[in-house]
Amino acid sequence: MENQKPLTIENRWDVLYRDYPEVYEEFGRFPYKPTLLTKLNHWFHLQKKHILDVGSGTGLSTFELASYAYRVTGLEPEPAMLDIAVQSSHTQGIKNVQFVCGRAEDIPLKDRSVELVTAITLASLYTEENIRAFVRQAERVVRKDGWIILVDIAPGWYGGNLAPIILGKARRVLPEEVIRDTILTEAGYQHRDFYNLQDYGTVGHLIETYGFIFGKKVIQYIHSNHTTMIKWKWRVHYKKI
Repeated sequence: MENQKPLTIENRWDVLYRDYPEVYEEFGRFPYKPTLLTKLNHWFHLQKKHILDVGSGTGLSTFELASYAYRVTGLEPEPAMLDIAVQSSHTQGIKNVQFVCGRAEDIPLKDRSVELVTAITLASLYTEENIRAFVRQAERVVRKDGWIILVDIAPGWYGGNLAPIILGKARRVLPEEVIRDTILTEAGYQHRDFYNLQDYGTVGHLIETYGFIFGKKVIQYIHSNHTTMIKWKWRVHYKKI
C-alpha cells in the first residue's frame, strides 16, 4: 500500500522537491500580479538573449523566460523536477528550451556561453560557501556586458505576509537571508525590491499547496480567516559583467 500523502511537510523543501514535485508545480502556477518576469524584462530586456536559468525546477521560470528570450537552458539537480520540466516542454511544444542536470555551484557550461544568468528562488543559496561558488560559476559562464540576476524572497518575508505565522515571531530575518545579502553586496551586486500578490482562487487551493508546504499553523490561519491571496516582497540582486 502506498503511503498516504501528509497534511503538510512543514517547510521541508527537500521533501517537496524529491517527493511532491507536482505540488511544487501547482504552487508555482497560481498567478502573481505583477509577474516576476514582467519586472525582469522591464529592467533587463530579456529579448534575443541566450539565458541560463539556474535551479529551473519543473520549468515554470524557464518556459516564461523562453517567451522573451532567443534560447533558455534550464539547470536543475533534482531528477523528479527535471522529468516534469522535460515532459512539459514536449507537451507544450516549446522548442527554444533545453534542460541540463547540474548544480549552481558547478555549472556544466563553457566559459562565456550565455548572455544572461537567472537564479529565481534558488534553494541552494543559503550558505556562504554555496553563494560564493555560484557567483564564481555564474560570472564564468556569462559573456562580457551580460547580466547575472538573482531573485528571492526579501529578508523577513519568508512565506510572504504570513511569515509571522510560519516562523512564530513577528516577521524575523533568517540567517541565510543576511548571509546572502552581505556576500552579494560585497561581490558588487546591487538590489531592488518589489511587491506582488499571488491569487489562489479558493481556500482549498491555498491549503493544498501553500499550506501543504508551510505547515499546520498556516492551514489553521487560512481556515479561520478564509484567506485566498498571499502578498510577497521580492528582492532582485543584479550585476553587469
